[in-house]
Amino acid sequence: MDPLTHALSGAILARSVPKTAIPHRYVWLLAAVAMLPDIDYVLTFISDTTYLRYHRGMTHSFLMLPMWIWLLYSLLPHAKRQQPFIPWLIGSALLAHIFLDLVTSFGTMILAPFSDTRASLDLLFIIDPLFTLLLILPLIFMLFLKKHARALAMISLVLITAYLSIVYYYHDKAIALTRQHHPDAASVHALPQPFTPFAWMLVASYPLKEVRTVIDFLPVFSGTTPLFPDSLVQQFIYHKDISNIKWQELPAMRSIANIDQLPGVGFYRWFARFPVLLKRDQHMIEFADLRFETMDMKRVAFRLRIELGNDLLEQKARAWLIWKKEKKIDVSEATAPPTSW
Repeated sequence: MDPLTHALSGAILARSVPKTAIPHRYVWLLAAVAMLPDIDYVLTFISDTTYLRYHRGMTHSFLMLPMWIWLLYSLLPHAKRQQPFIPWLIGSALLAHIFLDLVTSFGTMILAPFSDTRASLDLLFIIDPLFTLLLILPLIFMLFLKKHARALAMISLVLITAYLSIVYYYHDKAIALTRQHHPDAASVHALPQPFTPFAWMLVASYPLKEVRTVIDFLPVFSGTTPLFPDSLVQQFIYHKDISNIKWQELPAMRSIANIDQLPGVGFYRWFARFPVLLKRDQHMIEFADLRFETMDMKRVAFRLRIELGNDLLEQKARAWLIWKKEKKIDVSEATAPPTSW
């Protein structure tokens, strides 16, 4: 989830958890605490690969949560530590951050340092303005209705719970629809899409292929599309008639013979949930993760490009993670993190 939403969640918790009103400085404190797990961004100063390997790891772990609560509490000035509600506020803000990342599709290592499994509930897109709006509006009203701050904060929590319940219902509906069309698939998945909670990418995984489509259960609802440029909105085209769905089939990375012998593959198989083959010739192989790909495959993000070597010219194969169109990272030597430490 984006930093703004994390900060707003901390502010809402600061107003809803204590039974009596607390000074504004504690609201700002909780907003900052709610963003702190993303301090692992400093790993980019080591390397982008290091960041991808450990982002949403130790700082996002349920198992490490008590230690982070104690550490942050111990760093507070003595006067703030005298407030009995502070440890609970810190814990709730950190827990909210982990949960808000968990409901996205990126993956969160909630059991680090004992497991690098990236858990995800696939309920919200990485940026969901509608969800964020349910946090920010009550805070705006608090500026004019200060005596009702806690009530407004509680209303915000009720609204986001209702929103998540609606999203969960349609996620379950999307899973059922995928299973209906692909009863023989090894597994089925539904990934949230931007702009509206009613749009989903349906993915059916087979031993040698990934099959997917994108649908909109409520096409009359435009969601937040008016807030974004048409050039971005047009990249995400949804099937609006679920009775006539067209599916896209792509070869799975695991279908390529001897693929594990190529550089960067171990790292990419750990990072990507649905790695598929995009291009292949005598000089290069390119893979993509369906989580980050639009149906037209024009949105380049987190692709693996392997430049094949040439024994005659003594050229070794090299692997690149195409972060964005203009940015790539050498992952030739990168490996998957260990499953446990």
